[in-house]
Amino acid sequence: MVTTNKHIHEDFAFVILSKLPLKSLTRFCCVSKSWSLLLDNTYFMNMFRKNFLLKNHSYYNDTSLLLHYDASWNVDNPSNSGMHSLSGEGFENMVHLDWSNLFQEDEWLFNILGSTSINGFLCIDCKQTGRVVLWNPTTEEYKVIPICHFSNESIVLHLCLHGFGFDSISDDYKVIQHRVFSHHDRDSEDATWKDICPYSLWEIYSLKNNSWKTLDIDMPTCYQDEVGVHAYMDNVCHWLGKSRTHGSTCEMHNEVYLVSFNLSTEMFVTTSLPSNMDGIDYNYLGVLNGSITLISNNAETTTFQISILGEVGRNESWIKLFIFQSLSCIDRPIGVSKNGDIFFIQNDEELAWINLSSEKFEKLGVKGTFNCQVISYKRSLVPIDRKK
Repeated sequence: MVTTNKHIHEDFAFVILSKLPLKSLTRFCCVSKSWSLLLDNTYFMNMFRKNFLLKNHSYYNDTSLLLHYDASWNVDNPSNSGMHSLSGEGFENMVHLDWSNLFQEDEWLFNILGSTSINGFLCIDCKQTGRVVLWNPTTEEYKVIPICHFSNESIVLHLCLHGFGFDSISDDYKVIQHRVFSHHDRDSEDATWKDICPYSLWEIYSLKNNSWKTLDIDMPTCYQDEVGVHAYMDNVCHWLGKSRTHGSTCEMHNEVYLVSFNLSTEMFVTTSLPSNMDGIDYNYLGVLNGSITLISNNAETTTFQISILGEVGRNESWIKLFIFQSLSCIDRPIGVSKNGDIFFIQNDEELAWINLSSEKFEKLGVKGTFNCQVISYKRSLVPIDRKK
């Protein structure tokens, strides 16, 4: 009579579990009491981190790095901003890319929406003029997105882009924006509460239709209008937003959430940020090896931590992957790459990078401002206007 042992040795189980995607791992943690403590096990977490960084995720196939080098700090020549490709073991090779044909003379301050290109396309937000441009650096083709018209009875107080991505269901590229309006007569003596308090709406642009439409939805808006708060992955645009409560006058902002908007269903989900976020001065949102990633700085303790999300909507699926201490020179992150390289701007405005595996830290040899970005870019010959 042959008997089998159904018990899996713990070390063998650890090896298998450490290679699972985080979404699967967090669900397997419910199988047994010992597995529920895996994320607190130093031995297991070391294996998980190593396997996570070694993954050759298809997300990064044939990608390169682009540096949006913002020189607006240079008062003598603020227009000396541009895009460079980065290469070399220490990213020492910087090649300038000519994209001067994209901009008007008064446009020198702009952001690239998100942390990656979308099938080779970049979405550029021109801050001075409000223009939004889709650009393919490989073909040098670009398209200026038409302005969404609004009622003459109102004025726009604020417009903020919240996402750019690809809807694989409708085979369409889309842009999400939020606009805040106010009535013309808000300063009159007879102005009511409705006239004084602004109102807002959400809109979504379709490249296929080359038009905007209004979304019947109320989502948390970005808690800051700058780089590092948007990310895209698998049909979903993510951003860091604040919930809103209605007081006796206008809206007030409270807790910061991860907001995840599905471009196909046009529905959203919110996820609370990782626990123990007290004292955090800055959060950067990106994608690392196919996982939504949050990099958080605490200037007082000179600590930054890197957390990845297993599943949107499940607050408990965040896992703190790395914690680095005694890095007082770092101001804030500006990008993430496939090899576990995290790019930063330092307190002295020097740009630098650190590798998560080796903990190697080096400078790039250039200065910038909060508006600098490192973008993962994948070359593409797909035309922006596919009707041509």
